[in-house]
Amino acid sequence: MPRVPWVVVTVCLGGAAWASAVQEPSADPPAAVAEQPPPAIPPSEAAGSADQPAPTAVVDSASTSQARTEITLDKATHVTAGIGFSGPLGAAASLRILHGLGADVRDEDGRVKAICAVPIPHCAQGFLLQADAGSGGGKLSLGVGARAHVDEEDFRGTVGVALRASLARTWGSPVGTEPGLTYLGPELDLSIVRFNVTLGVLWRVSGHAGAGALFSWGVGFGL
Repeated sequence: MPRVPWVVVTVCLGGAAWASAVQEPSADPPAAVAEQPPPAIPPSEAAGSADQPAPTAVVDSASTSQARTEITLDKATHVTAGIGFSGPLGAAASLRILHGLGADVRDEDGRVKAICAVPIPHCAQGFLLQADAGSGGGKLSLGVGARAHVDEEDFRGTVGVALRASLARTWGSPVGTEPGLTYLGPELDLSIVRFNVTLGVLWRVSGHAGAGALFSWGVGFGL
């Protein structure tokens, strides 16, 4: 079972590569091997072997106890909701949709359920869509991401990463700027065990007051 820092990369990218690399087994039958009679044992050696103990067979216990890993791949859609505080939206609620390739990996150590939302064939042409609304504005985002739910002895919880382009419109009492403005820019999300952090930069694309560019940030909790 992959460790937590590598769960998303290993399951999503490794699972997609595994699905594309599977090849059909060869139809050619194995070549026949001619049987040869065992070599004759001289009478003198046969008589001497009666006084020696028979060789003991050695069994490789590692080969008989190998862990079995089961991998299931299919299209998947995951919806999450959250609450938090961010700039420039202030106190806000969010709704996120991840659509793409889902992977369910099981072995004796635990289980990982992940989804890869990337617009490539091996990730089912996936995508990330998110909407936020708060006291200081609203935001609509489109991008890529991955999420994994890990159930292992040393870690139980969720991890995720997302990169999105966000279009924000301010109203009410925005943080760090004025209402009635529109901003556009990239944002990066990192999450672990339901807690997430957002960092980014937004540039003003409409309006004349307030900041021309602002630092986008946020902390939140997934429901």
